[in-house]
Amino acid sequence: MPEDSKNKQADLIPFNDNIPQMDSCSSQTNKLIELAQDDVCTLIDRCHDYPSDPYLFIDIVLTPQIIRTLIEIGPCQPGFNNNDYVFEENESGKKFSSKWYYKDVKSGMSCKRNWLVYSPKANKMFCFPCFLFRSVSQHSYQWSKPNKGVTNFRKGYEKIIKHEKSKDHREAENEYLILKSRISKDITIQHNLIKVQKSQIEFNRSVLKRLIDLSLFLSTNGLPFRGHREDINQDTQNKGLFIEIVKLVSKYDAVLAKHLAESNQNEIYLSPKIQNDILKCMADETLHTILIDVKQAKYFTIIVDSTIDIGRIDQFSFSLRFVDQQGDIREHFLCFEELPNATANDYFVIIKKLMEEYKLDISLCRGQAYDGANTMSGRFSGLQSKIKDVSPLALYIHCCAHNLNLVLIDSIRSCVNAISFFGILEALYTFITNSLPRLKIFEEEQKKIDGLVPTLKQLSETRWASHKRAVDSVYINLPAIVTSLKRISDGELPNIKLKSISEAQGLLIQIMNFKFSFLLVLWKNILGKVNILSNYLQNSKIDLITAHDMVSTCFLDISSLRNEEHFLKIKYNATELCGQFRGNNNFEQGRIRTKKKIHGKNNLENIIESADENFKCNTYFVILDSFTNTLKHRFEDFSNIVQKFEVLNPKKMSKENIDENIISIQNLSKFYNVDVDEVDIEVEYRSFCLVYHQVHNEIEPLKLNEVLKFMISRDMVSSYPNLYTLYKIFYTLPVSSATAERSFSRLKLLKTYLRSTMTEDRLSNLAILSIESNLAQTINFNKVISTFASMKKRRKLL
Repeated sequence: MPEDSKNKQADLIPFNDNIPQMDSCSSQTNKLIELAQDDVCTLIDRCHDYPSDPYLFIDIVLTPQIIRTLIEIGPCQPGFNNNDYVFEENESGKKFSSKWYYKDVKSGMSCKRNWLVYSPKANKMFCFPCFLFRSVSQHSYQWSKPNKGVTNFRKGYEKIIKHEKSKDHREAENEYLILKSRISKDITIQHNLIKVQKSQIEFNRSVLKRLIDLSLFLSTNGLPFRGHREDINQDTQNKGLFIEIVKLVSKYDAVLAKHLAESNQNEIYLSPKIQNDILKCMADETLHTILIDVKQAKYFTIIVDSTIDIGRIDQFSFSLRFVDQQGDIREHFLCFEELPNATANDYFVIIKKLMEEYKLDISLCRGQAYDGANTMSGRFSGLQSKIKDVSPLALYIHCCAHNLNLVLIDSIRSCVNAISFFGILEALYTFITNSLPRLKIFEEEQKKIDGLVPTLKQLSETRWASHKRAVDSVYINLPAIVTSLKRISDGELPNIKLKSISEAQGLLIQIMNFKFSFLLVLWKNILGKVNILSNYLQNSKIDLITAHDMVSTCFLDISSLRNEEHFLKIKYNATELCGQFRGNNNFEQGRIRTKKKIHGKNNLENIIESADENFKCNTYFVILDSFTNTLKHRFEDFSNIVQKFEVLNPKKMSKENIDENIISIQNLSKFYNVDVDEVDIEVEYRSFCLVYHQVHNEIEPLKLNEVLKFMISRDMVSSYPNLYTLYKIFYTLPVSSATAERSFSRLKLLKTYLRSTMTEDRLSNLAILSIESNLAQTINFNKVISTFASMKKRRKLL
């Protein structure tokens, strides 16, 4: 059927939409419309190419509703507008050639026969009016019955002329034309009802679109919906943002104003239940978009963590990492779940439930990203072992960002001087910020420093960047801190307690000590390098090999500080820092303690008399050695996993190493023998290396994170299917569980003290809309409304 006919047909079918009953009509009219809808929806297939084909209505009683709909659809005339089917008469006589026109060659006259119908399915001709009104005379029997029809096309023209002049045809055609005219003039009651109904539906859907858009705005920005009293008609000050914004918009929007003015109280769609339904529909649509991409990607990684919210509920955060069809690495949050008990079995039960709910195959899981808690990382009874029981290829990777933070904590606790240093930082923050008069003195001194100066920061073992911020703030504000402490210790504040003066004097003595300035400069250097690595490891786009290279670079940078040259350089910088507030510029040698000599044993003891050497050996080298040794130990398992995939790095694809690489790629394919063919991988790898060298010579070398896009953009996937699969699995493997940590940050904004009684479903829906706001902004409102309408029987037409 031509496109214009199809479009017209779609506009004219009134009963094929799933429309609830009208609230403005009587119950009798509603029942009539519902019966009409059931008839037509059941008997007319709207998806069929030719829905008015008579052959489709064998043994079906044509009710008035079906007849009306068939008239609106129009007769089945394939190619009618394209003149594809014409009845021709040539000089040798009349001849039927399967066309809708009759053309007289002698006169040149042609005419259309709108009543003539052709069934492509049965390859027969019918009369459309006679088929609709079922004339029962012997003459029109063949033209009107769907199981009969005219098949003698050779004498088709004579049969058409004969039937066209028959009495039965003319009576049926009269009824057909009268009913068609009434329909076209909108005289029928049913059509008027449908027209009113459609108008009401359009209005209701436009209102709901505004409410959905408003809900999307509040949820993506993490704003609260509800207030103390939510009745829009009550004169209360705190109705909540949802109601208040609806009232505000209605002042400038006629549709919303009409809705609020004319709707009944139980149809206004502003209640908390309606809010929850809208949020669920939007969240489900966003989640559906993510899951479609996950299923297309095939392989995925689970990222799991838990935390206790303000309502003292253990919240389980579930996210997935995968590679999409364009070769981009993506990590998406999916939901929060209430965790009954923080055991490995509880974690596993929830993951299995979510896999079934999302219709994902857990055997396709290729990675696990958790922190180092025994419940998660235990080799024998932890979550990682339970996942490996059902998916043996799901490699566990301890979150690298967590691991790096643990390395830092271990190095801080490596010696007494390091512990004391960070204790002084915490005491400074507490002493200055816990008193408004002391804080004002500090702010006065702080204004004398040029440039933008940060305030003092608090330490936290769980906030990865807190140590660097605390050290940097003290480093910049050290002259102001010293001056402030001197003013406080001199009793400048009125009515100051003696305890505060004593604390200020004690802190001042410790800060004026040269080793404090030295450690301040040392930790500023160390934490500056560590913070760069920590931020990079939290990137969701990073891959294993790149992360390992960054960790190795950090290891070498910290190791390079362990020599005399860097010790003297840090000492010089510390001396300059002390010069700003006239502090001590040399290490103070404490009392040298000697061990008790025992008779009969070798009592020789190396005593370091130099203060510089003593600090260097017992503090400086200890901190650096602790950091490097702990870093190497904690990332050992990670290095072993990365080593398996080194062969995929384009930098390793040299002609000299090709034989060694072949052995490595075969070992990798044996490990993933479920996903790749061990026989074909060698040929594919050799061929790809040749292609890579050609590209390397012509352009710039490929970066590791661009290899998959390179293969996709040049249509190499079909040529290297096994190599493509290995790269896809490699990119799917996680580096950190930072996505779960970020979800906890958003959780604190969503579930606050005033929103602590929020239900779990509402929290999870708000979380996915807020965390995945970029995807949520692209959802189709029409789909959301359709889902909303199908959830339950609504009072309004949608």
